[in-house]
Amino acid sequence: MKKLLLYIVSFFVVSCFFSRCVICKMRWRNEKAYAVFESKQAPLSIHDTVIAGRNIHYAVSGSDSLPTLVFTHGSPGSWFHYMKFMWDADLLKKFRVVTIDRPGFGFSDFGDAMHLQEQCRVLLPLLQQLKTKQPMYLCGHSYGGPVAAKLAADAPTLFEKVVIVAGALDPALEKKEVWRHVVNVKPLYWLMPGAYQVSNTELLYLKKDLHPLANDFHRITTHVIFIHGDKDTWVPIENVAYGKKMMVNARSITVDTLRGADHQVPWKNREEMKRVLLRL
Repeated sequence: MKKLLLYIVSFFVVSCFFSRCVICKMRWRNEKAYAVFESKQAPLSIHDTVIAGRNIHYAVSGSDSLPTLVFTHGSPGSWFHYMKFMWDADLLKKFRVVTIDRPGFGFSDFGDAMHLQEQCRVLLPLLQQLKTKQPMYLCGHSYGGPVAAKLAADAPTLFEKVVIVAGALDPALEKKEVWRHVVNVKPLYWLMPGAYQVSNTELLYLKKDLHPLANDFHRITTHVIFIHGDKDTWVPIENVAYGKKMMVNARSITVDTLRGADHQVPWKNREEMKRVLLRL
């Protein structure tokens, strides 16, 4: 019994420590971010705003005179997961790059998960504020894929093109993942690494949120580009076929299938993804 108690206490302590570490990794202090970008000789400005009572944290790199390329991260994630795109010299010649901490992550009310539709109601006014006379492009990876689709449906004229990278769109392809329900109950919830608490909750929401999203696809009228790895075991590539079938009014649909690529496209296949973005 003493050994069992010792194991339980040790596990709890290690889990709490790991949770704190992950929280730090998912959030960059502004001072650190500015120092890193300065070392890369890349411009950076970090902003905070309040929309519909929610705090939204986002970062911008590049000239306001250029078209805007917006990234929405997956689950979990943060704006700095796109840092290499933000300081990429080729991309900065063509775009002003904007990356956002989605609601519940980073410094956007960390820990408070929201449904997909609620997130988009908060993010859309921000993107409308950031829109200039130049075109705006939207790129979403993983959970950021349905976010991009919903935003494009709610604001059909805002985006010149939408890029969905390994996006989860088809509710029928979502795994049941009973374990998510189990660990979403306290005290097990508290033992999950920090950012994964929010992620687990919003991914449970997503399994239901994708059903009403199906009714929105016909309102997407912009150009749509799919990037997906054919070895993606987290979000099956069959999501692309579903998206093509549902986006009946899209101006055009292009598919870039990455042979041998898994779900981690923005990091493992960054150059291939960058080439697609440069063709926007």
